Amino acid sequence: MNKILLALQYWERDKAQAMELARLIADIEPTHCSAADFLFVHRFDCKPDEAAINHVGRKFNVHKYRSPRRETGWPDGCNGLWYSTMEWAYHMIEAKKIPAYKAVLTFEADCVPLRRDWINYLSERWDELAKGGKVFIAGRKVESVGVHEHINGNAFFSCDLNFLKWVVKGTRVPPGVGWDYHLAGEFRRRGWAEIPGLECRWGTKTLTDEFLREELERGVVFLHGVKDRSALTFSRKHLLT
Repeated sequence: MNKILLALQYWERDKAQAMELARLIADIEPTHCSAADFLFVHRFDCKPDEAAINHVGRKFNVHKYRSPRRETGWPDGCNGLWYSTMEWAYHMIEAKKIPAYKAVLTFEADCVPLRRDWINYLSERWDELAKGGKVFIAGRKVESVGVHEHINGNAFFSCDLNFLKWVVKGTRVPPGVGWDYHLAGEFRRRGWAEIPGLECRWGTKTLTDEFLREELERGVVFLHGVKDRSALTFSRKHLLT
């Protein structure tokens, strides 16, 4: 299987932005996507947006999943959604109910693609990194004062069943600690790498068109961390007009 799985995780407070992102991802695909399928993962107390899901279904094979986990707040709610995504992928692939994807991209509402070919581009970069079976996690490495190096959670994870089983059954994250931060040492030992074109601007309130054009010029194709609609508005205008 040469497809990736795009797994968008959201809750009630960021659902509107997540659905706008999902619609944009579908709208910039010229035809039905053969390189990726789409998974919507919503928190236990959040209802899915069926209109947006149907819209995305025009361009992607779509799955949806209501997380059974009850964690709320930050970062525990985020942890629960990510673990739910990985559990769903593991159990569904193991049971042969979905394709054996080569990797899953877990991402959130504060992301945006900056190029129309972002799926194929990042899928090819994953292939280059994962060749030889030495890389199982690929994303943007982040590090700051008092924070150890880790891969930001909007990243690619191998769908190798042994790896997924280890994540689902062999890892635990204590309350109050982000999963990507807590598991950094284990991810490093398993095999991680930065994936070119994937950038993190975590917690950014807004971005200007000028800044986003500069990001494009330096090769960014998928950007995480923008809390308002500025990047979505830019991409829709830039990619669809």
